[in-house]
Amino acid sequence: MQFSDNFSLYGFTLLRNGLKYDYPFRECLHALTELCEESFIALGDSEDGTEAEVKKFQGLTSVETVWDMSLMGDGGKILSQQTNVALEALRKKHHKGWAIYLQTDELIHEKDFEQIKKDIETAAAEGCDAIRFRYYHFWLNHNQIAISKRWYPQEIRAIKLDSDIVSHGDAQGFIGQSKVYDSDVHIFHYGHVRDEEKREAKQELLIKMIRPGEKFKKYKAREEKAFKKTETLPYYGPHPKWMKERIERFGDVFEMPEKDVVKVYDPRGIIDEELKARIKTKKLELIPEKESDSLSLDPNFKERLGFGPRIPTGMKSPIARPWSEKQRMEFLLWSKGIST
Repeated sequence: MQFSDNFSLYGFTLLRNGLKYDYPFRECLHALTELCEESFIALGDSEDGTEAEVKKFQGLTSVETVWDMSLMGDGGKILSQQTNVALEALRKKHHKGWAIYLQTDELIHEKDFEQIKKDIETAAAEGCDAIRFRYYHFWLNHNQIAISKRWYPQEIRAIKLDSDIVSHGDAQGFIGQSKVYDSDVHIFHYGHVRDEEKREAKQELLIKMIRPGEKFKKYKAREEKAFKKTETLPYYGPHPKWMKERIERFGDVFEMPEKDVVKVYDPRGIIDEELKARIKTKKLELIPEKESDSLSLDPNFKERLGFGPRIPTGMKSPIARPWSEKQRMEFLLWSKGIST
């Protein structure tokens, strides 16, 4: 993607045994290579044919690596080390511009490409060297998202190449940034929507990457306990186009059907023209008074959204940025089975 002031956008990621653990890596790479001018992948020594699948992509440079197993169990350093292998290769070839980082269970929706471009240009104009994106964490299926405290609500996923920023820890985020711009674009995280057996195998691998081997059972039990308490909200919004086949393979719905009529009492005028255009209904009625079959918004919107489910102000993490009223309205629509 070329920008108005002649700097470009590149991509980078890491992968090993993508087929074995059923990562949506092909879907991720489609998004990354379509968004970016060129992308780089640290391709670990796989045992399942992952390399052959990766080589099918145009505009993707593979950096073949061998994982240093001595880093296993050391806070996930193997993941940041491999991320930095891809980033270093990218920086050797391209010294200027910006880079988007996606882990191979993360995607960006194609509808957000132009907004990302605008956000990068705004960030650059404001002297920022990193951009933090919001997250949708899909939990167990493609139609609900996790919002509990343990789920990170936002992370840096775009960085300026001409900077000292590098991946650290378990590669969840970056260090070295001087000023961060907060985008309202969402990263779609599908890491917890897998066949149950492969999901458990992937989680066990992740624990082994992060925790010392002798503490595996302790942390596995702790994680299972936390997962059982996962709080969710329904998601009836759009998915990236590359996810259609995978979502339908899991028996989930890629595109929700239209409602015949949707009546909304919206005294605060939260539904703007953009949201009106996205609500999937043959007929949208914004009514002047509450009716029994309408979706109503309490005038005291900050205290309670609607007369049915309570919608939180944001993800439960203490570091979460609040959702906008419009985003909360969309969650209310989804809670009523109305898709956007």
